[in-house]
Amino acid sequence: MMQEHLPKDKDPSEVQEWGWTIQEFVTENFWYLLAIIVLLALFFFARHRWNVRNSRKHKN
Repeated sequence: MMQEHLPKDKDPSEVQEWGWTIQEFVTENFWYLLAIIVLLALFFFARHRWNVRNSRKHKN
């Protein structure tokens, strides 16, 4: 027996599913995310310089 007065299930919104939105996450953790980006940039720059320096040594 169908009950017509019951609401149909809807997909949960992003806030209902995760408890936060991407925008809230970024604004609340801005300095941590910025620090991670800076550290990654330094790591990749240092790795690049290491490879350039080692390739010069092996050419001589």
